[in-house]
Parts: sequence; structure tokens; C-alpha cells
Amino acid sequence: MNPLNILRKFDPDLYDFFEKELEHQHGTLSFIPDENSTSPLCAAIMGNVLVNSVSKVSFNRSLGLEAMATKRVCELYNAEHANLRTITIEAASRVVFQALTKRGDVVMSLDLRKKEHCNSENFAFRFVNFGVDPKTQQLDYDAIEKQALVCKPQLIIVSPINYPLDIDYARFAKIAKDCGALLWCDISQVAGLIAGGVLSSPFPHADIVTFSAHGALQGPHGSVILTTSELANAIDRVVTTSGHNGLLTAELAALASRLQEMKGEPHKAYVRAVVENAKALAEGLQRGGAKIISNGTQSHFVMVDCKSSAIAARGAQEVLSQAGVMVRICNILTSDPNVRYEAVRFSTLVPTTRGVTSIQMENIGEAIAQVLMNPDDRHIKTLHDLVSKITCVLPAFSLSWLEPSVRENIASVSYDLTEKSCTRDKKTDELKKIGGLFLDKGSRS
Repeated sequence: MNPLNILRKFDPDLYDFFEKELEHQHGTLSFIPDENSTSPLCAAIMGNVLVNSVSKVSFNRSLGLEAMATKRVCELYNAEHANLRTITIEAASRVVFQALTKRGDVVMSLDLRKKEHCNSENFAFRFVNFGVDPKTQQLDYDAIEKQALVCKPQLIIVSPINYPLDIDYARFAKIAKDCGALLWCDISQVAGLIAGGVLSSPFPHADIVTFSAHGALQGPHGSVILTTSELANAIDRVVTTSGHNGLLTAELAALASRLQEMKGEPHKAYVRAVVENAKALAEGLQRGGAKIISNGTQSHFVMVDCKSSAIAARGAQEVLSQAGVMVRICNILTSDPNVRYEAVRFSTLVPTTRGVTSIQMENIGEAIAQVLMNPDDRHIKTLHDLVSKITCVLPAFSLSWLEPSVRENIASVSYDLTEKSCTRDKKTDELKKIGGLFLDKGSRS
């Protein structure tokens, strides 16, 4: 069954929405990590018979599934306890705050991350920012330690959403211990890289770790809370009393499947390619005249200092979108409250998932920098043409990142990606139109 063919006649308005979304995803290149494609195997599971089973109603049947997923995520990250019942990272964050802090506590936070999740009078804390050194644009652990000893926080939050370098979690754990604080690391956008071994892990140093299952993990929509055994009861109690019933059965099964995939060599190869592409992008941007925050990257993030460009961050975001390049912008706080950096943030997660090579990434970076330095019609058109030439032959998820057993059988699998059905027995032109974007060019025969 092809849902889009059915929608074309039954609900043409909805069909138009899907067609426009397919065209957007196929014809543009997203550098937004949250927009990463879901693993085809996950998508197949989420479009399976399990959609008929809801975990809250079918609790006895899904209990073993939850235990399986919990065990797998603990093994993957070397954690002592996991809770998979919060659907969004915002909900997971509020659970952590409610379980581990009380009103008025001092919370030290990198770039004041998580403050936006405190949208209730019950979550009223004294947030203290710590950021990068304004000169080196890197974390100064000695200065952070001194700051922590002075303000004596109850909780230290490390969320490297705008930090392109590796984190010394062991040093943060020592800082937290010396000032009597708990250490909470949110690794939502680097969780996949940590699991693949290209970035340092917060375990066994952190008291609590949170991350989302989509985006960096290429899994279903959901979130994960990992804790030490000492904090397990406190977290689980708040999750239960605050009404979090967990993922739907199909999503929970998809998460369990994705965690199994991440143990294999294809995922390790993927994260290595992500970092290689990020370095190539940084080199291309610098070659084109852009200034890179922290002077490089060790992660999937590349940050362009907008002081070096001809247009501000908001304008850069709009101009790049005209060329088919989707980005996010951010403000990077420093240890000096009077100094902050306005930046355009690039992530190589999505391009690498699609199969963009490091040479292509370097060329794209140079073309992007030329637009930022001189945003005229000629440079915008050059970038747009380059992106179109690269993306027109790319799938949404390269088969290179799938396990051999999955790759071999993917031809016979029909998976429903939120009504983007995909089968191998379609003609090439129809594949491109209604979902064959998930197959490599060489597979479209």
C-alpha cells in the first residue's frame, strides 16, 4: 500500500503538503541537527502493526519492550539507570529540576541552557552563567572552578549545544564535587557522536545525563534520562507523579532497534564521517573568508562569527535559505557578561546522513562564506546551483550507514515515514517523487 497514492485522490490538500515537504527535503541541504533523517529501520517499525498498541493500555505487553530498550541504552552509554518515559527533552529537563532541586537553588549553566525550560513559578532558580573565555572562545576550566567555589551551586549544567570542542567531563565532575553540586550533562546534539566514540562520554563522571532520541540519534521522537543508581528513585518517582506515560509502543520498539544499530560499525563510520565533514566545512568557510568560533571543531558543529561577515546572523539565515541552505543562529555567551558572539551555527549531521563527502562539504563551505562576505545575487546563485547539483542525486538516508543485514533487505521493505512510503519496485521517477529519496543513487534501478 502506498499512502501517498491514496491521499492523491482521497485528500488532495494533504497530498500537496506531503509533496511540498518531500521537495523541500530533497532540494535543500539542512545544517540543522534536529532535522536529521530517521533510520529507515526505525521508520519501518513506527509504521508497523505496533501502532495499534499503546503502552499505557497494553502495559503488560510493552513492559518487556521497555526493559529491553532500557537495558540497551544503559549498555551503550555505560549508565546505571535509564528512564525512557518522557517524550520531549523539555519534559525531561523539568523532571530533572523537580527531582534534584528546590525553589531558589543556585544553578550554574553553560550559556544559561535549560533556563528556558523553567516556565513555571515552581522552577524559580538563581541561574548563574558560565561561558567560553572571550579571547580564546574555549572553556577555561580553572576560571569555571573559581566561579563555582564562589557561587556554590546546587546543580551544574553542561549542555554543549553551541560548543564545537570536546568536553572534559572529568574536570567538571571534580568542580561539582568540590563545591557540593550535582553534575547534569545534556548531550542531545552530540549523543550519537559520543556513542560512536568520537567524543568523550559524560559517564561515569556525571550524576545525570539527558538527550533526545531524534536528531543526533536518528531515532524516534522521544527523550532519555540516564542517572546513577542513587538518583534513580528520585527521577522515576517524579516521572510517574508528573504523568509521563512513556513512548507509544511503536516508538519504543523503534528506539530499541536504533540503539541496537548504534552498536555496529556503520554507526561508528558515520560519526567519523560527521567529524571529518565538519572539519572540511570549517576549512571551506575559512578559505572563503569567514571567521570560525573557537578556530575549528572537534564535533559536528561549526560556528561562524557574524562579526566577520557582511550581514548579521538573522540576515545570513534568510539569505542562505534562498540558496537552499538551512541553518540556525545563536548567541554564544562568554565569561564576560559584556561580550557575546552572534553566530551562524552549522551541523554536519544531516549532510553526512545523506552522503555528502568531505570534498563536497569543503566546496559548500567556501561558497557559503562567499555569500556571507558578499551576499549579492551572483554568489547566492552560485551556492544554490552547487547545492542543487549535490542534493539532486542524494537520498535522505544513505545506505552506507546501515548494517549489512538491513542494507541487503531494505529493497523488500516498505516503510511508512509519516506517510512517506518507500518501496524498491517503483520506477525511478516515481521513487524520486514519493519517497525513493531514502535510496542511494546506485540503488534506484
